Amino acid sequence: MRLLLASRSAAYLALFRAIASNRLPSQRRYLFYDPFAKYFLPSNLRILASLSAVPGLNYIISKILDARWSGALSSCLARTRLIDVMILETIHNYGINQLILFGAGYDCRIHRLDFKTKLAFVEIDHPGLQEAKRNVLEHLKQKPTEFIDYISVDFSNQQLETTIPHHLLKKHYKTLLIWEGVTNSLTIPIADKLFQYFSKFTSGTRIIFIYIDDKVLTHTQSFLGTAISPKELRQQQEFWNFGMAPSKMKQFLAGYNMDLLYDVDADDYRHASFGKSADKMNGLEYYRVVMTVVK
Repeated sequence: MRLLLASRSAAYLALFRAIASNRLPSQRRYLFYDPFAKYFLPSNLRILASLSAVPGLNYIISKILDARWSGALSSCLARTRLIDVMILETIHNYGINQLILFGAGYDCRIHRLDFKTKLAFVEIDHPGLQEAKRNVLEHLKQKPTEFIDYISVDFSNQQLETTIPHHLLKKHYKTLLIWEGVTNSLTIPIADKLFQYFSKFTSGTRIIFIYIDDKVLTHTQSFLGTAISPKELRQQQEFWNFGMAPSKMKQFLAGYNMDLLYDVDADDYRHASFGKSADKMNGLEYYRVVMTVVK
């Protein structure tokens, strides 16, 4: 069931990226272009993505989706853009030579971003989801050329120390870790083990991850446009287990020998991508993006 839910979530995020990529270049210059997203869609979502290639329909479809899921589309697109920019700037400014993506899902960042430098690429994800992704990429007419070290891990029943190669921790690596889209579904003990693992990387290692404001776990009406409550999620056998009060994030990270560098919510990154148009957008403000660094 967990794999089914992860695959469904990954497919909807791929749909959002496909819709953004079908916009006119002038409309997505502050977003991104993902030529791979459409290939990961089931037939019903692929039809929707194809219709979004029509300029007028793209606008209508985007409005309907954002209304249906209370700002999920605009939030996802802006967050994807923000993390893309953070990745490229961090690599350029801090001499990163190893990029590790946890829970990448169907996003092909390694293939769609122009890094302009030589990097070691690693993707760590659920075995079933990763196999599905690799199968799609392998059957493309124009296969991506970047080499990726794929590592399969089921966070719910496998230990990182025994499944992830130790060479990723070697001192000659300047590492950037991306952990997107999985923190809220983890139990607290698993989240703790992951942060303990991150803290073992060399000083200067930077980590970008998203989390949810824990207020939404108990007070679902605290945020405008909360699309679905934790109770409804449990009925769908999907769970929000891990959240954090933004005011406590600095202290939380300090416990793992990390400094907080950056912590913003959906309203912030929407405005970064959409400018004044974001004044009329709302929903999913409880999703936040963090950058931290190992001391």
